[in-house]
Amino acid sequence: MKSEPLTKRRVAGVDDPLFLDSLDIYRTSFPVHEQRRIQDFPLAFQNPGFCYEVFLNGEGRVVAMLVTWRREKFVYLEYFAVDASLRGQGAGQRILEELRDAFPHKVILEIDPPEDGISRRRLGFYQRHGFVPNPQFDYIHPPYTDEGEPFPLLLMTHGDLLDEETYRSFVDFHHRHVVALSLIHIS
Repeated sequence: MKSEPLTKRRVAGVDDPLFLDSLDIYRTSFPVHEQRRIQDFPLAFQNPGFCYEVFLNGEGRVVAMLVTWRREKFVYLEYFAVDASLRGQGAGQRILEELRDAFPHKVILEIDPPEDGISRRRLGFYQRHGFVPNPQFDYIHPPYTDEGEPFPLLLMTHGDLLDEETYRSFVDFHHRHVVALSLIHIS
């Protein structure tokens, strides 16, 4: 089946209609404990390395989302989801290839440990597209809320395994900047 062309758009903020149009994909693609609260996104949009992109089909409907944090030594892929109606048609592959081609440095992402059918298929998807698991690190994702619990995830990288220095840099950035945004309380 030939996949339709997609148009990429960068989302400007939480008031952008494209952000609002992407929320259904976001909410249905990730477990609640892995989701940043919607009210925490405005702080993320203020960070110059934060990039929220959506992909539109020919009718202008949001059919995929990609949220990255761009650093000098790596790009962290925080969220990536394709609408269920397009899965298996090559859209995810094209988006990942575009991301990989745009960044000569390491792309880092997290997935649930491959303990069930869905998580094993997700692992296989990323492996087919050049990502390798990094089981040498027992990675624990801190909670996005004060009420949440930490949870284990498997880090994956494109191409080569993570070295210790890049891993430490990623964890420091992730915990101090990515997750910490969700724990700031503004009165």
